[in-house]
Amino acid sequence: MKSVLLANFCDCPENLHFEQAFIRAFKGRPGISLDIVHDFQFAYPFIKKSPPPGGRRVRYTAPADLKRELRGSYDLLAALDFPKRKTCAAPFLRLLGELPCAEKIFIANHLLPMPGHNPTADIIRKLGLLSVMDRAFILEFDDPALWAGLGLKAGRMLKRGYAVDCLYYSPAPAAPGDGVFSAGSAGRDFLKLARAAGRAGAALTIFTDTALPPFEAAPGTPVLAAPLAENLPRLRAAVREAGAVAIPVTDGHINGAAGNTIAFIAMACGRPVVIRRTPYLERFIKDGETGFFYESLTVQELSRQLKRALSLGPAASRLLSKAARAAVLEKASLDAFTESFRDKFVLIK
Repeated sequence: MKSVLLANFCDCPENLHFEQAFIRAFKGRPGISLDIVHDFQFAYPFIKKSPPPGGRRVRYTAPADLKRELRGSYDLLAALDFPKRKTCAAPFLRLLGELPCAEKIFIANHLLPMPGHNPTADIIRKLGLLSVMDRAFILEFDDPALWAGLGLKAGRMLKRGYAVDCLYYSPAPAAPGDGVFSAGSAGRDFLKLARAAGRAGAALTIFTDTALPPFEAAPGTPVLAAPLAENLPRLRAAVREAGAVAIPVTDGHINGAAGNTIAFIAMACGRPVVIRRTPYLERFIKDGETGFFYESLTVQELSRQLKRALSLGPAASRLLSKAARAAVLEKASLDAFTESFRDKFVLIK
């Protein structure tokens, strides 16, 4: 029996989705047991799957929990991101440094936190504690030099792409509406999007935790804005109901992958995406076939692309929906990553 421990102290939707994909990768695989430890201070009841038979989920509340509930040793420790809560820093660091384990692998599901943004990462950075890891997966747009500052040796770094849970984010059986949906914060210009949606004659819904300016949409085209963090359980429904999903990233925003998470979620749900053309996004989106690109973020250009997306007939809409989902399943599926991880590091040879 090969024993695996997934340490997921970074409670957030992205990591809970990763946890579910990790569970699916091990389901039905004999000779492997999967334990999961976390504190689950945040309730996301829309994700419920338990570990496969033979594995356990340990809810961390105090150091004694780890000693009492976890096995004496493991074949593999998979540490998912850095804990956000200060109370989880000590148990996480103990697992990294003290857990008897044949192999320890760190998996980044977010970009490396900047100094001062995450207390656990700050401690690891100060002491170089990632030197104990045998390998670490970092996101492809992250800076390897910054990770080296945490003690991670260059030869142990592996890059992984952004990915989404394509089982959870899937097309709805009901027909979508004719409105526009958008979400996120970094580099977004929601005012231009509101004006473009007004020109396209479409209602606009936005989920964002960024403070928004007054909107000036055309008469009869309402704009509904709501906090993203408070509406995560409604995100899938909002995407599925949209006639188009638009991510208004500004021309000067340097991150060529900006908006990719919302774009991939929309594509997994079979919805047409309108987003800025970048070399990175051209790897996933083909204009007119799996989504729509704008070249420059102007109201006129954004409105033109929204009209293209919203004017698709039933047959064209079905073709784009199928092609968009297929692109994400091939190139940005969370299950594809966890299954590859399982095959390379866990399966008994």
